[in-house]
Amino acid sequence: MITPRRTTLFRVPDLAAFRTTLADWILALPPDQARDTLVLVPTRAAGEQLRRTVEDRALTAARTAMVWPIVTTRRELYEELGARLTPSPLLLSAFEREVILAAVSRDLADEGVAPPFQVRPGLVAEMLALYDQIRRLGRDVEDFERNFRAELEREQDTDRGAARLMQQTVFLAAAYRGYETRMSEAQRGDEHALRARLLDATFARPLHRVIITTADRLADPDGWWPADLDLLTRLPGLRQLDLLCTEAVLAAGFLERLYAALPEIEEARFVGSLRPLPVLVVPEPPPGADAPLAMAFRDREDELIAVARRLKSERQSGIALNRTALVVRRPLPYLYLARDVFTDAAIPFETLDTLPLAAEPYAAAVDLALDAVSADFNRGSLLALLRSPHFTLSHHGSFEDAPRHELNAAIAACDFALADTRFLGGFDRLSALVTSWEALGEPASRRERRQKLAVGAARAVLDAVAGLRPLCETRLFTDQIATLTEWLRTFDRPAASDEPTDSRRQRVRGAVLGALGALAHAYRTHDPSATADVGGLTAAIRRWLGSQTFATRSGQSGLQIVDAQAARYGDFDDVQIVGLIEGEWPERVRRNVLYPSSLLTLLEPLPALADPRRRERDALHSGRAAFKDLVWSASTRVRLSTFNLENDAVVEPSILLDDVSGFGLVIERKAANHERVLYAEALALEPRNAAALPDVSSEWAAARVSSDERELHAFQGQAGAWRMPRISVSRLERYLDCPFRFYASEVLRLEEQPEDEDTRTPLERGSFLHDLWERFFSAWQRRGHGRIDPEHLSEARALFEELCEEALSTLSPSEATLERNRLLGSAVSPGIAHRVFAMEAGKPARIVERLLEYPLQGDFTFRTRSGETRVVTLSAKVDRIDVLGDGTLRVIDYKSKKTPDIKQALQLPIYSFVARESLRRTRPGMWTIAEAMYLSFEGDKAEVPLRIKGKSTDDLLDDAQDRLVQALDDIAAGRFPPRPYRKSLCGPCPYRAVCRLELIDVASAAPDDGVVSDSHAHADDER
Repeated sequence: MITPRRTTLFRVPDLAAFRTTLADWILALPPDQARDTLVLVPTRAAGEQLRRTVEDRALTAARTAMVWPIVTTRRELYEELGARLTPSPLLLSAFEREVILAAVSRDLADEGVAPPFQVRPGLVAEMLALYDQIRRLGRDVEDFERNFRAELEREQDTDRGAARLMQQTVFLAAAYRGYETRMSEAQRGDEHALRARLLDATFARPLHRVIITTADRLADPDGWWPADLDLLTRLPGLRQLDLLCTEAVLAAGFLERLYAALPEIEEARFVGSLRPLPVLVVPEPPPGADAPLAMAFRDREDELIAVARRLKSERQSGIALNRTALVVRRPLPYLYLARDVFTDAAIPFETLDTLPLAAEPYAAAVDLALDAVSADFNRGSLLALLRSPHFTLSHHGSFEDAPRHELNAAIAACDFALADTRFLGGFDRLSALVTSWEALGEPASRRERRQKLAVGAARAVLDAVAGLRPLCETRLFTDQIATLTEWLRTFDRPAASDEPTDSRRQRVRGAVLGALGALAHAYRTHDPSATADVGGLTAAIRRWLGSQTFATRSGQSGLQIVDAQAARYGDFDDVQIVGLIEGEWPERVRRNVLYPSSLLTLLEPLPALADPRRRERDALHSGRAAFKDLVWSASTRVRLSTFNLENDAVVEPSILLDDVSGFGLVIERKAANHERVLYAEALALEPRNAAALPDVSSEWAAARVSSDERELHAFQGQAGAWRMPRISVSRLERYLDCPFRFYASEVLRLEEQPEDEDTRTPLERGSFLHDLWERFFSAWQRRGHGRIDPEHLSEARALFEELCEEALSTLSPSEATLERNRLLGSAVSPGIAHRVFAMEAGKPARIVERLLEYPLQGDFTFRTRSGETRVVTLSAKVDRIDVLGDGTLRVIDYKSKKTPDIKQALQLPIYSFVARESLRRTRPGMWTIAEAMYLSFEGDKAEVPLRIKGKSTDDLLDDAQDRLVQALDDIAAGRFPPRPYRKSLCGPCPYRAVCRLELIDVASAAPDDGVVSDSHAHADDER
């Protein structure tokens, strides 16, 4: 039986009248009627703002008590109606609905009704969203299949896309029917089954009045659907249905759609007095320019900093922060930025929005455990677990009880020790390594000392990940979740006593474990035979954590940060609408991933919505109308702001700003405020004021400020005199590349983060190639040969292959195969041997003798162009010196791949100079350098001669001596500025964040182009 009811549309001119009308209705409710009156709002945050607005008005009217109606969102409306039924229906959770649909989809695929896509957790959610859309439009599965089949059958024989959509339609229709059948068999229901039951139910305590404060879902993303309106117009016991809407939204197409759905609806208009429009505050324009209607900033952070400056300056005028609103389209990322900016500026703020659960640190920590399994417990994943503050991996207390500095040292040693052993993953390999490290006696080498130090951390992480090993197998989904949940409980870090951040963490942890428990219950109840490997488990968990929200009330009473939906219900004096960029204002319409909009419009119940162009036009007009309402909503002042960059990408201002000039607002121009508000500004800008910082930081800051009278060079790389323990040309070349990096590695002895190597390191491979070529040329000379000319190429190749096979026998089979192709060549590459032989064959000079791995030891005198001399003790080796028939020398330096820039290179010219001086000492004659060159085994160029246009070889040797002496003087004086020879060196540098490069002008010292030095350190003077 349909209860006689009155359905009324109340038209109000703006949001001020909207709030006044709504508050008056709620305050006028008798206590016995309030319990059966429901107010439909778009979000929970909107309901909280409505509560505050009504309570403020009640206090103003000196109301001592009032009874609240039921304020709910659309989803909560069904929960409320279901709770009023006797007996209350058992509704499926969101977890259960997706599990059922996924199980039905899998069964259909096994039966031969396969979809044209792979069923994954994310697509199951999209399938369920489409099902909800069909039912909320008042259609059923038969309507969906009939309409789509009729449209697609005409084109499926000639259009592969239509044929694919036809296959998809057949599958989805079967899946939806199977879902409904299983839901019925389980005697459970969802929103749509509940709706059908509500229409035939008899309520012991029905709702008597429903107040709808949202428009339909076209005008409002959180609005009602046709099925919702159909339910409310036929709900038993409901006597009064009121729709409250502003004139702007009605005029944007909603009124026409409403009359098409409810032709008998009555109308009522607001009869109270209108509030004056707010003043639009705009920035003061440059002289002669028009005033812009919106403030423009660099990015969102600058936008919030400007808000902080304004609020600080206006505090003296008595501005009430709780009556000031910052209106955002999307809470994120503003809520995260506000936490930093407003806390730094000492401005209290409050937010009422829910945050994504997946964005919380503990939720990300769950990913670390899953990533460790997916990566087969490789070094990076194990170190991430060890360093995570959310886990105590040694639950027996043997490792975690150590002091923090010892834990850090053990973890760092574990990182390097695993890299040294080329550990690429595998639980069994990790277990074997830890066992061998624990069996070590007194360490005899640096490597063993590191392993001894690492054993505590390695044992802790080994014992911890042992509990995750079952996840590597394909098992029942419920067993997988149980294993993960138990691991998270076992190794969870104990809660701190009273830290607010830890309280938040515990709440997030509870929400994550609750979501895992609900997911396990859903599988246990509706799909107990479902299995998953770690990939399927990870996808499902990430899907659910990504869809859950975390309700939190951030900050304290003060500035209100509200989204556009909640702002409609809050009564504020001062409003600033921020982030007015294209794509957010109005919000971009989300497209369906399964069907184009042209097909989806076949399901629309109203002819006006069946035209895609009409829908897009109405959606745009509705966005403009909602924006106009927001701009008018402030009681005193309104401000608009936009920005130019989002993640370093240029964004465009919103098209809604074009409408502002027609809103009829009085404009007030105000100059930009430059007041210092951030702690960083208190120290960075003159006059500096350390006292402005919190007590915990002000004493330290005052000490830093008082010491700032030191010369600037103290912050530009001056570290004090230092004696180089052993002079190495390769180290000096490293200094010339970047003095600061040299300081970090050589003076401070900091080790850089190791990299995973699945084969030998570049240094090991370089030594292998050097030794191989040394043996080859020694054997070649013993056979009485000199230069490798074209006549002897075949003999040279045969000898090299023989020696090559001997050397390769020491490698693993996989490495030997790879190295053989590199050395001897393949169908796609001529190989290293060809490069070396081609170099010799192409040079006609007769080779009398090859000096291989020639030692350069002793004291050598270097002379600068200014006449200064410096005696330097060297102990190094040059790869090869060819003594030529005309009494000259050819110096060759081998490189594995890349070769240094000749303008920067120091090794080759210095080795050439020292080789010449060394031979003059040991062999009679005035030896001269005919040629010096880098020979690259696998680089872009095989030969890179020591040659610069306009300079002779002697000039280059003199230049190198000048640079060597200068580098020695700079090192001795302790000058280690961040001065990279090339800017590209800064990219992979691990010290970029601390080198203070911004204090040094590197424009002339760091050109952008060119190659960097060989990544493999020269091994000759290190051996």
